Amino acid sequence: MLHDIDRGERLKLRLGTIAWFLALIGLLLGLPVLLDLGWWALAAAIALALLLALPIWWLVRRLFARQRLRRWISGYAATTLAVVSVLTVAIATPLYALAVSTAVQPLTVPQASLTDGSKTVVFQGMVHVGSEGFFKSVVYDVEKALSEGYVIYYEGVTGDPAGDAWFSENLAGGGDLSANYSKLGDACGLKFQLNYFGLLRQDMVEHPERHIAADVSTADMMHEYERLAAADPTFAARATAAKGDDSQGEGDGIAAVFNWLENATPGQRALVGVACRAMMTRTLSAKTEPSALDPVILDFRNRELAKRIESGPDKIYITYGAGHLPGLLEDLRALNPAWEVGSVKWMRAIEAPDDLEGEI
Repeated sequence: MLHDIDRGERLKLRLGTIAWFLALIGLLLGLPVLLDLGWWALAAAIALALLLALPIWWLVRRLFARQRLRRWISGYAATTLAVVSVLTVAIATPLYALAVSTAVQPLTVPQASLTDGSKTVVFQGMVHVGSEGFFKSVVYDVEKALSEGYVIYYEGVTGDPAGDAWFSENLAGGGDLSANYSKLGDACGLKFQLNYFGLLRQDMVEHPERHIAADVSTADMMHEYERLAAADPTFAARATAAKGDDSQGEGDGIAAVFNWLENATPGQRALVGVACRAMMTRTLSAKTEPSALDPVILDFRNRELAKRIESGPDKIYITYGAGHLPGLLEDLRALNPAWEVGSVKWMRAIEAPDDLEGEI
């Protein structure tokens, strides 16, 4: 009997030791998140723990007779520490989960080789905002393609005075699209793609015939929108409704976040970056319903790009949004059924920025 009691006490002691070990590990892992939020976050967690520990310690003393033999203040201090650990883990776990999800289920984009038997097209899937390493890899591949005689086709809706105002209001959220992408990159700890294509500027100046702006203009998109709206009242209604939904406070909320980040601490910016990269990864990886404006933003541009490819040189290297590839392949096959996919390589587009240190 005494042996059974001793064994039971030893088991409780071991379980208690394991529980405290896990609590302290959780506290140590969660503290960096609290400190990145600010000292106020740690102070708030301690204050809340002090309040919650009072009823918890009172209940423990009521339920367990052995705890009544313990000094009140030491038991209250231990309970407070345990509650602080739980609160810290509760606050930090979502951030760690987001970071892990981005690493385990990354956003990947294709580099696909297409051919119709006579032409060769390399389609490099792009994202407007991505990791520095991804963009450097793309620029390296573009330079290699140039050395092999490829002509580069670039995505990028070109400006036209006749359509700039319409484009800004209807598709760019009333602002400069490049500026918005640059701000998003800063918020997410990522980079804007146009910052890296500047590395090819010298070759663009010396050999402009090898660098083609293959996209449509703002006026082209406006005219296509007007054509579709006139031909299909259902499209016009969906597009108008989508514009109304997008304008209901979402832009103001994003602008407020950007403004707050300007005065945020490095730690706060790092935490926002973790959440932002995870959100972008999930959003861009998800299978979504077609947008009301996809007939203009995707379908129209894909058709025009397919026409350029058919009338273009025999070796073309394309840098376009990854979402264009399925529709582009359909449009190419509509013009020439011989088009097929030769090979596909997948590249990781979003990952946490490197923050390395060393000594000289």
